[in-house]
Amino acid sequence: MRAPSFLLFAGLIALLFGLGFLLVPISVLSPYAVTTDASGLLLARFFGASLVELGLMLILVRHLLDASAMRAISMGGAVGSLLGLAVAVTGQVTHLVNGLGWSSVAIYGLLFIGFASFAFGRGGAS
Repeated sequence: MRAPSFLLFAGLIALLFGLGFLLVPISVLSPYAVTTDASGLLLARFFGASLVELGLMLILVRHLLDASAMRAISMGGAVGSLLGLAVAVTGQVTHLVNGLGWSSVAIYGLLFIGFASFAFGRGGAS
């Protein structure tokens, strides 16, 4: 996959989940069997705002990249996705979320593979 297509894909995922966490966090959390209080909902909304920011940045920069910029964005994306993957796996093995949580494991895993391939593999804005 070419860099602009991957960044569009990653950006749309972040934007979709970000808007969900920002606007309707209970609706996003409940299918995962996650409940929270008002403080948790506030944190979910902060998470959503961050995902909207990330998604928009990935979408907006997808055609403006030279090789060094793509490597830097990909390195950050790989680290962030790996950390998200660790959190998602932890949620699964500790039974904090139901089986739907494996979808988060898959999403973070795919994003890690994609970002890592641009950061350490092909390396350019191909």
